[in-house]
Amino acid sequence: MDPGRFFRRKRLGFLTPAAPYLPAEAPNIDELAFLPVAAGFWRQHELWDGTYTLDDLLDIVEMIQLSRENERRAREVMV
Repeated sequence: MDPGRFFRRKRLGFLTPAAPYLPAEAPNIDELAFLPVAAGFWRQHELWDGTYTLDDLLDIVEMIQLSRENERRAREVMV
């Protein structure tokens, strides 16, 4: 991966509204790294065995966040 590409990534253009509750946090794992596993896209060993690169991780996290934001917006319109 071109190291310059990592630092040129653009932030998503939306802010997720604050949850009306205090969300639980995982104190012993990296939630960003495990997001594709928790979402069912990757298996845990694929995080560490070289199957995916850091760039792949950032891409899938962005897609998951984008998908969740679009689902939230769709629910908001349906209310």
